[in-house]
Amino acid sequence: MSLETNLGDIKLKNPLILASGILGASYSSLQRMYDAGMGAVVTKSIGKNPRSGSPNPTIFALVEIKSIVSSVGLANPGYKTFKEDLVKLTEKQTPAIVSIFGETKEDIGEIIEGLNDLPLLAFELNLGYSKENPKTVQEKVGIIKQITNKPLWVKLTPDECNVIKIAEAAVNCGCNALVAINKVKAMVIDIKTKQPVLGAKKGGISGSVLKPIGVRCVYDLYEHFGDKIPIIGVGGISKGEDVIEYLLAGASAVQIGSAVGVAYPENMVRFIQMGIRKYLREQNIENLDEIIGGAFK
Repeated sequence: MSLETNLGDIKLKNPLILASGILGASYSSLQRMYDAGMGAVVTKSIGKNPRSGSPNPTIFALVEIKSIVSSVGLANPGYKTFKEDLVKLTEKQTPAIVSIFGETKEDIGEIIEGLNDLPLLAFELNLGYSKENPKTVQEKVGIIKQITNKPLWVKLTPDECNVIKIAEAAVNCGCNALVAINKVKAMVIDIKTKQPVLGAKKGGISGSVLKPIGVRCVYDLYEHFGDKIPIIGVGGISKGEDVIEYLLAGASAVQIGSAVGVAYPENMVRFIQMGIRKYLREQNIENLDEIIGGAFK
């Protein structure tokens, strides 16, 4: 039984990838998750300049629905400082994807040029933090593809009016994989204080509540593109059955975020892998390729 999967020219030992934003702020946490059994790791989103992010509190747990409302505000040290951690990570030959964001194509271009000398697995363009349209996506993807020959993944948000149009713009400009989905807009108001619980007031939701939305988005993308572009599913994954559901919808791999933000994330990774293997045994399936897009067969 093999858990290997392919994302274009990239081969991973298993379909589990650490999602951006969770345990991705330093070399030690990223390496820890790869050593725990992840097939690859994605860093937190990195910008051109240091950014302090949103005021506290930035995270609020909705325990009853196993979800999190947050507004971290893309806090990060900037790509020049973060590069030190990336150097350590790549020296260990850890398959790392760097999530990047930028207001303009010029900012995006500077980040790519600054990190392009590292042996990274791919770049991931975060489109979930600002209003995007096909034109801005084309500009950002276009500048990246001009500068680097490394694979580019584009992370989509369902908050856009038409995810397919945004995805088409990215694919037509040469992106190498689609990542779906980013957080969905959300907020929580404390009825006693009558005020939003987050320092930034508004935020986005992640965790279990996101899974049906993510599965639907992956299904729509696979229905439109088929095998033309690899799809990576994200949102609400906490057990092996969740991974299988995304694969059946058309994903070739998944990213896991909120579920590993626990005391012993290594145990969560093992638990998810056990669930995948159990399903494959029960279905007498030898390779993951046999179930990718299975909901269409």
